[in-house]
Amino acid sequence: MKELIGKVAVVTGGASGIGKAMATRLTDEGMHVVIADIEEAPLAAVAAEIGALGVRTDVADPDSVAALADAAMERFGAVHVLCNNAGVGGGGRIRDLTLKDWKWVIDVNLWGVIHGLTSFLPLLLANADGGHVVNTASVAGLVAGPGIGPYNAAKFGVVAISETLRAELEAEGSPVHVSVLCPGYVQTNIFTSQRNRPAALRNETKKTAARAANKDIAGALLAQGIDPADVAGMVVEAVRAERFWIITHPEYFPAITERAAGIVAGG
Repeated sequence: MKELIGKVAVVTGGASGIGKAMATRLTDEGMHVVIADIEEAPLAAVAAEIGALGVRTDVADPDSVAALADAAMERFGAVHVLCNNAGVGGGGRIRDLTLKDWKWVIDVNLWGVIHGLTSFLPLLLANADGGHVVNTASVAGLVAGPGIGPYNAAKFGVVAISETLRAELEAEGSPVHVSVLCPGYVQTNIFTSQRNRPAALRNETKKTAARAANKDIAGALLAQGIDPADVAGMVVEAVRAERFWIITHPEYFPAITERAAGIVAGG
């Protein structure tokens, strides 16, 4: 979509981090923006700051995402760009994880994208001038490192869904295009995602030692992260160019290449 002025964008996870940066940049590009987030106070603050429509949304709940679509259509009558961006972090060795750990991370990071596509893709396909889907995955959806099994699984799933959707839309000659965003470390608050974990999916015993260690690691990693605004700029460029891959950290290319070579070599 080369022309964004006057078009409508929906950004989930839009009250902070990459989501807020995308919503801000899309507003600056002249779009009408709807931001969705589970945190009401930050959502209201960002909506007021950038002049967006804020809709409290739990992307893990299909009815909540359907209500978001209804709100966007009621206000603007169309949706042209969907940014399935909401996500949470979560880690631990697989042998130490509980089913609640798996369900929480996958419900948000994978099912959130599925729910977004289910509710919004028909709206984009109904546009005479097409539209664009941006699914936020991660470099963890391309190379699986230790300690974040549920996160890796969800993000690999987002990449696979995005590739499949692109192939299907291209085969149909659809004017709707797809991008998958695979960021490395970005200065966001994803490492404090536990604040939004539902009570029903919290473990009875907290992993205090692991949390303390992760906090120290997260601080060091975030200090090296790039500005979310830089990521938002890459997203807008990709939407305009109708480009699929958005890789924010080219320094991960050797690891991605090594993984692919290992597959071919059967290693």
